[in-house]
Amino acid sequence: MAPRNKGTYIALATPLVVLTVLLVYPVVSVIFRGLTAGAGMTFTDTVIFNWPYLEFTIFQAILSTIMSLLVGLPGAMLLARLKFKGKNIVRALIITPFVLPPIVVVIGFLQMFGQYGVIDSFLMWALRSGSSVLNLATDIPGIILAHTFYNVPLVILLVSASMERMNPEIEEAAEILGADSLQRFQRITLPHIMPSLIAATILTFLFCFMSFPIVLAFGHGSYRTIEVQIWNAFRWADYGQASSLVLIQILFTLTLALAYSRLARSSDGARGPTSSIKTSSLSSYRPTEVIMIILYFAAMLILVVGPIASIFRAAFFDPIAQRYTLDGFRYIFSGEAGGGLRPLINSLFYSSLATLLSVGLGIPLAYAHGSKTRFLRPLSSIMVLLPLGISSITVAYGLMTAIAVPTGLNINPWPIIVLAQTVIGLPFTTRSIEISRRSIDPLLIEQADALGASRLQRLFFVELPLLAPGILVGAVFAFAMAIGEMSATLFIALPQNFTLAVAIYDNLGVRKFVEAGASALILMVACIVAFLAMEKVSEESVGGILKW
Repeated sequence: MAPRNKGTYIALATPLVVLTVLLVYPVVSVIFRGLTAGAGMTFTDTVIFNWPYLEFTIFQAILSTIMSLLVGLPGAMLLARLKFKGKNIVRALIITPFVLPPIVVVIGFLQMFGQYGVIDSFLMWALRSGSSVLNLATDIPGIILAHTFYNVPLVILLVSASMERMNPEIEEAAEILGADSLQRFQRITLPHIMPSLIAATILTFLFCFMSFPIVLAFGHGSYRTIEVQIWNAFRWADYGQASSLVLIQILFTLTLALAYSRLARSSDGARGPTSSIKTSSLSSYRPTEVIMIILYFAAMLILVVGPIASIFRAAFFDPIAQRYTLDGFRYIFSGEAGGGLRPLINSLFYSSLATLLSVGLGIPLAYAHGSKTRFLRPLSSIMVLLPLGISSITVAYGLMTAIAVPTGLNINPWPIIVLAQTVIGLPFTTRSIEISRRSIDPLLIEQADALGASRLQRLFFVELPLLAPGILVGAVFAFAMAIGEMSATLFIALPQNFTLAVAIYDNLGVRKFVEAGASALILMVACIVAFLAMEKVSEESVGGILKW
């Protein structure tokens, strides 16, 4: 092997080796330990005992997916076909829930739909009732509503992006031939958007299947998913049960992730120019249609904007004392026990390091994913998919037992938190860089080679500058995911390692609602600023990353 090729292979294989050490080895060791140590339940006992939780996991994921599709499809069609001022603002508002940490969503839903929340308070006033009238932020309604809030943006963006690429001449020809709107939808629009619709369905189901903070907060222990049971099994040191549940979960999630990956690859070559669909203004619709459109946007305003706006109320309104206060921010910016700036500083420090590591691993991993080498491409594809299909709790426990304990890092496990956040955000960072890499004109590379540039010169002076938008988008995305990550951090962190997300959950548990609300507001602002920066940097930041 030539030294030049050898150096390239080493560079491309480095992230695969790192992921093997940080992900594959810890997870395999956890599963092996649980299944062979004879501790806890056997695999058969685990399946029998956890069958109701597996049923509920699938049930809530299916119901959440159906709700997300029912709410999201009309929005996708309107966003693609309707022409109106402020369309970019509406698109940005729709995207916002997707970048919010789950624990922030919990705060928003409690304030908007929960007991003594905005809607409940209005109903109490309207009905002149002294007690709570409506509480949707609890049990199954809370879980399904929160999952719908989270995944409707995914459905709208994927499907509307597909619709915008439709050739308007096909629809015009069908209209000339006498096809009505329903026939055009069934025979032209639906077949065209079907790949993106299937992709949105798979991703929504996958995210709902692996949901943890939302189920933990709204389920109150009565409603548990497999992810929550994995958490409980590790806490109870029932490694046999935990390992069996991890295997069951991986079987489900990796099957779905592989199906989505194949679908994404098969549709990559079919992408045409965007914004070619015929659009029309609101005045071209019939009065009844206009009313339906207005009602839909009003409902979306309540579902999507309501919880976000309610986080501002949560930061200042104490539901126990029934008054507005600045105590939440005093708690954060003071040295009060359990409060102070430490969670905020930890969040910024850990997420910044995780961002640097994600980008450092994501660049060679994106090149390996696009490599023509027989083993690099499929192996990198599998490695990129693994974090999506493995429980964050499992990743955290594996890192603690396989790396932290042998090295003594369990005494102060902040490096393990950074590594867990890096692994969790890496698939999205890699995807954004890979999309940017595919957009590079091959002629520029050929010209650099013709001018005698070495491989390193070509990389640093030609390719990396062209990759800069994708790298920056990936970095911002990694930062937003890391700063809002709760599942793995909650499992790993000692009190001195608490981040804002963990502090919010901890405050909710002891009914410090205004303190949790103030932390949630800071975290939400950080994520929205990161998202706006991501939007500013690249036009592909929404369509490209979410299509992963």
